[in-house]
Amino acid sequence: YMYRLLFLFYIEARPELGYVPHTSPAYRDGYSLETLRDLEMVRLTTEESRNGSFIHQSLQQLFKLIHEGYNGEQDRRDSDISGNKIHNTFSIESLDSHLFNPVFTKLLNKVTFRNETLQHIIQLMSLTRPGKRNQRRGRVSYAQLGINQLGAVYEALLSYRGFFAKTDLYEVKKAGTNPDELETGYFVT
Repeated sequence: YMYRLLFLFYIEARPELGYVPHTSPAYRDGYSLETLRDLEMVRLTTEESRNGSFIHQSLQQLFKLIHEGYNGEQDRRDSDISGNKIHNTFSIESLDSHLFNPVFTKLLNKVTFRNETLQHIIQLMSLTRPGKRNQRRGRVSYAQLGINQLGAVYEALLSYRGFFAKTDLYEVKKAGTNPDELETGYFVT
């Protein structure tokens, strides 16, 4: 899921790749991850806004568009008298990849993430860490990300091995050490 988001941040930040329809207001305003990124700092003040699934449903729709593709421009040829399109649509090629194929994410397909959770994830992936003395957080630029860096993140995510605990577990560390978040974690019952 994290790599899907990373991949989308990357391709949306790189119009020269020509994959997502950057010039279409329908895509930009209705489907893009960049539009969801604009919600990263919106305060979720009600139970419904925190526990709802708008962001999840929006991302699922985007994942489906990437996987299946969409050719709305071919389906609708309405135009006004001057030949301008009346509708606002776009086309996007399907991406034949395991990354967006729901057949390969059966467990993930059963999960619905709350707005509060996905907003926090998008914040972490979109904004720099808070600085000292209330320094403003900046936007992370995925346009500057190189293909080698993208591949390194992919490798790191592939090597991650999560598990479902059957009982409550506690993370422990060796006495006198300060473990790094990226080091192997140890758990006991």
